[in-house]
Amino acid sequence: MNEPHLVALRCPKCGKRLSLANSFSATREIETGEIVCEKGHMWPIIDSIPSLVYPSITNDDAKWIAEYDEMADNYDDLVKQYDEWLGIDMMKERENISQFIPIEGPVRIIDVSIGTGSNFIALYNQFRNEIGRFNLHGMDLSTKMLRVSKTKFFETKLSVNLTHGSVYNLPYQTSFFDIVIHSGGINTFSDIQKSLNEMLRITKSGGLIIVIDEGLSPKKRMSEEGKAIMKANTLFSATPPLQNIPDQARDVEVTYVMNETFYQVVFRK
Repeated sequence: MNEPHLVALRCPKCGKRLSLANSFSATREIETGEIVCEKGHMWPIIDSIPSLVYPSITNDDAKWIAEYDEMADNYDDLVKQYDEWLGIDMMKERENISQFIPIEGPVRIIDVSIGTGSNFIALYNQFRNEIGRFNLHGMDLSTKMLRVSKTKFFETKLSVNLTHGSVYNLPYQTSFFDIVIHSGGINTFSDIQKSLNEMLRITKSGGLIIVIDEGLSPKKRMSEEGKAIMKANTLFSATPPLQNIPDQARDVEVTYVMNETFYQVVFRK
């Protein structure tokens, strides 16, 4: 990580700003070290990724993280199985996020629970010639997923600031991002309300939050195909978490994507 990365972050214990514990050049990439807040809370940097998880995750969440850690190296191949099963092209579907990107000017985007980084690869595919105007951040609780995404971004020569953190206490400044993305995970969160509140907090006034996860459309779940999908994987029985959308959210819209097998909830701060 480097000094510009720190601009987006805050201490998850007290909310204060962070700085490098030692005197480093603002442009130098720090692979190992520590960052510290104004109150003295210290956080490690491991393999260029700052770790800012606080408080400790619950046992239920830990079980899911362990599963993602185990799947990390093969996750992209596993997800490709959805293409044939659901009749979709998931990478092409991810590129549809481009419809929410401003047509010009700088834009700060974070992918919360970034996984293997596929959303940003899809974004790169759409904006290859103007990717320099994007300030990209990615966060995950799975260190192995972060490692896979880091390797992928390095090979693509895509600059993304990666952070190890919790969806229930995002270690980022309030009102910092223009767009917050989360896809494929919220159905398993132990506290959906808290995670959505945090996503809204870090979004600028007028900014967008985009949440996508397994969940068949009402029409799809009534079909024989839909019933078979839900029987094979109960996550597809999930419905959009509208009851957990923060009261301050505006312009809430629900659509169904990926052949009506995933819900997409978009709202504005």
